[in-house]
Parts: sequence; structure tokens; C-alpha cells
Amino acid sequence: MNAPKITINGPVDTRNVTTSKGLPKAIYSQKATLETELMRVQIDVEVDGPNSGYPVGAVKEWDLVADLVPGRFGPELARRMTLVDPQHNRAKAAA
Repeated sequence: MNAPKITINGPVDTRNVTTSKGLPKAIYSQKATLETELMRVQIDVEVDGPNSGYPVGAVKEWDLVADLVPGRFGPELARRMTLVDPQHNRAKAAA
């Protein structure tokens, strides 16, 4: 099975949202491209902070199995994406 490929396209951006309690909260994300055999879409990849983003141009794979969580009507995807090094790089490191 082929995992979706994520390519980081930009630096970490910050946007502010208001929580349900009316307090401001900063959300950090990077623009990226998600690509599979059948589609290519632009997405935002959330990161922990302004200095914890991925390098621009980095290519990762999305570990979908790690992000499956039980939902109200069956399996759902977690809000945060688990990104790992591409499969061929992991195979070389293990050898």
C-alpha cells in the first residue's frame, strides 16, 4: 500500500482563533501538498510552534494507520497528521 506523500511548501504561519471560552489561541501550520496516485491537493499541516516546523521542500509520508481514531460513526482521522520519512529512506536506514 502506498502512503500519501506530503511536500512542505512554505514556512510556519501563525493564525489566531478564539476558543469556546473566548480566549485567543495561536495555531501554527505550514502550507503543503498532499499527493496520492489519484489526486493532489493543497493542505495545511499543523505543527507545535513557530520553531518546530518542517524544512521547506521536505517530503514526508502520512502514516494514516497511526492517525485512525474511534469516532461517533466509525473510524475517523485525528486532527494532527503523523508524518514519517518516506518508505525508501527508512529501508536504507535499516540496512
